[in-house]
Amino acid sequence: MATEDGRYRKSSQFRLWSFSPATLQELREKTNSLAKQQIAPRIDAVPDFLTPDEEARLVKFFTVELIRAAQFCELPTEIRATAAVFLRRFYTTNSVMTYPPTELLKTCLFFGCKAEGFYIRLSKLAEKFPNTTGEQILAGEYLLCQGIRFAFDVRHPFRALEGAILQLRMRLADGDARINHAHARAREILKFSALVTDVYFHFTPSQIMMAALLMVDSGLVDILCPRPAESAESSGDSAVRDKIMTTLESCRAMLEDEPPERMTEYWGTPEIVRSMKPLRKKLQRCRDPDRADLVALQRARREQAVVKPKKPSATDDGAVFGGAEARDAKRRKVDSTDDVFGPALGQ
Repeated sequence: MATEDGRYRKSSQFRLWSFSPATLQELREKTNSLAKQQIAPRIDAVPDFLTPDEEARLVKFFTVELIRAAQFCELPTEIRATAAVFLRRFYTTNSVMTYPPTELLKTCLFFGCKAEGFYIRLSKLAEKFPNTTGEQILAGEYLLCQGIRFAFDVRHPFRALEGAILQLRMRLADGDARINHAHARAREILKFSALVTDVYFHFTPSQIMMAALLMVDSGLVDILCPRPAESAESSGDSAVRDKIMTTLESCRAMLEDEPPERMTEYWGTPEIVRSMKPLRKKLQRCRDPDRADLVALQRARREQAVVKPKKPSATDDGAVFGGAEARDAKRRKVDSTDDVFGPALGQ
């Protein structure tokens, strides 16, 4: 029987969206560099472009904005989480200088509803945002699908937490108050800290859940993952546990960078809004002018797609049905088109 870890390793989340910290940083630097190369020829006066670190800070800011918007729209927890993961995945291989995050976050919310099977009328969602139409929300949908590599299945740590709490209730008969507190606090961590940091890129859902519990009550983690009794045979088990705990501590450290209180005590304060203004102005100056308007970009692509080729003037079978040369030409044309996942980063 396949283990939970084995099933996770077959998921698109693990195969396509798991990175070491060094690899993720390298990918973001490459995305930033390519965006600069592509945008520079399209702007008359070359501006001071965003650095990879500034882009990462903006992505975190807009992730918080997405969570706040999802709360305002009263969307369920898993949809908020899925939408936030979509946004962070998209801006791993796409720059905020290329596609506007203020528009993409709305698209992520709507597509997050679709991915989680939650029905919401497009017009109803558009009404929640000022000066927003359904067309604007849909304009970035195919871009988003390409950017997340059509990986719509997002594995979250919420279900793992419920299973862990169930185990704890069976093992601690008189620990209801302690378990209830840990349960509530861990959920708050998973609903915010896990979404605005990089833990989804580096750890499994179960590891993220255990790290959240570790932040709240390390004693409960010892119950779920006990240290084996000292013996010659248990040395291997102890080494495995030590390796697990090292991983959990690394995840815990990332989560502690953004505790749930930061949602209101930091990101929701007038000071942070003011401090982000220079960065957002800098973003405005170095945006890609050809991709800033997603609606216009989508319309142009649709018009290009519906242009029909001229009918052949000849009436012989080869001209009508396509002879060998015609078929070869069509094959070359198909082979030369972009991959469905979008062009390579270097293109």
